[in-house]
Amino acid sequence: MKWYKIFTPELKELIESKNLKGLNLLLREIHPADIADIIRELDPAERVITLRVLDKTKIAEVFSLLDPEEEEELLGYFTERRAKAILLEMDPDDRTQLLDELPASMVNKLLKLFPVDEREETNILLNYPPESAGRIMTTEYVDLGTEITVSEALEHIRRTGPDRETIYTCYAINENRVLCGVVSLKDIILAKPDQKISQIMSENVYKVNTTDDQEEAAKAIQKYDFLSLPVVDSENRLVGIITVDDILDVVEEEATEDFHKMAAIQMPEERYFRAGYFKQLSGRVGWLFVLVLASTISGKVLQKYSVALSTIIALAYFIPMLMGAGGNIGSQSSTLVIRALATGELALRQWRKVLVREACAGFVIGAALGTTAFFIAIFLLQNTMLGITVGISVATVVTVGNLAGAATPMIFSYLKLDPAIVSAPLITTIIDVTGIIIYFEIARRMLSIHT
Repeated sequence: MKWYKIFTPELKELIESKNLKGLNLLLREIHPADIADIIRELDPAERVITLRVLDKTKIAEVFSLLDPEEEEELLGYFTERRAKAILLEMDPDDRTQLLDELPASMVNKLLKLFPVDEREETNILLNYPPESAGRIMTTEYVDLGTEITVSEALEHIRRTGPDRETIYTCYAINENRVLCGVVSLKDIILAKPDQKISQIMSENVYKVNTTDDQEEAAKAIQKYDFLSLPVVDSENRLVGIITVDDILDVVEEEATEDFHKMAAIQMPEERYFRAGYFKQLSGRVGWLFVLVLASTISGKVLQKYSVALSTIIALAYFIPMLMGAGGNIGSQSSTLVIRALATGELALRQWRKVLVREACAGFVIGAALGTTAFFIAIFLLQNTMLGITVGISVATVVTVGNLAGAATPMIFSYLKLDPAIVSAPLITTIIDVTGIIIYFEIARRMLSIHT
């Protein structure tokens, strides 16, 4: 049982008894993330009452943890004045994410309620390309002039820190707001009061551009263990930062997208229940049509070897085994390579090493599975030559399948295509066709079948 559910009955009782003071005291001690989970257990009326007793800071924190469709639903229960207060209290990046999911008519209506500076800032963030670094950055960061002293910097942090998303990493800029360096709060505290920021900052700054893909920012934060990452414009001026909590959302989105592609699903961006039933079906059926058409090649190949099948009908018994083994190992190796390419563990220049490694792995696994297939065929049919044919075929198909599964994602990556497009069903279809050809060509020669 999730521990936050302990509070749910007590919270419901306080709502029913209209004890708003007690409700406020209870929620004051609960973390915003747990309040978000509790709200999902309540009916709409109870949700509204729960949120209305929270102060604007905490309600903004709770809102930023809800799904966009939940935020949209709850906004509909508030007055324009209350909705404006909630949105203005949210961090710019969280607010942008919410507005990005709302209908255009509602966004325009809400933006008109904002002060001019907040409206301009929000519009700037919304105008960056989807899935770009600029779209997910926040403008609430600590910037320090390179020529100010450490004591002046500390005073600046004390004054502006409460309104910033993070103060642990500060960014040094010159009079033109050009990013010059980075300095941690620890370095500032430990430095002498009269030292200048330019003397203690690190000039080696990893940064991303506003138009860079959000996945590039995610890779940088993961690789270097940053708490935040600066975002600059085309003139190297600091315009925002991306924090690690936002990157976790990006990683989840990218992983979900890759899972869908590898399962041959072109899913809509909405969540499972948010997307319409027919919209989900259309996202799945497209690839399936392609795969069905590709599978007809297998039928055409079988038609070509119909004489061999009619001569020794027992050959058909082992086609499912052959296709299953080849397709499965191809999916395994392609998944390993796609994952390694996505995480940066593997580079294209290592393709020879990868192919040699997977060829050896395929040979070893193929030998083991081929031997097993040989004994299965002997046990079922008491035909030694047929057993040898099946065993060699399985070993060959597994070796080729493993090699093809590893090579295909690298070819896609070389062609600047997303390797995740090489879905498991597509690899399986390719290996099925290849496996049937290998099987019948080996059988034709070993069993002296004339076609």
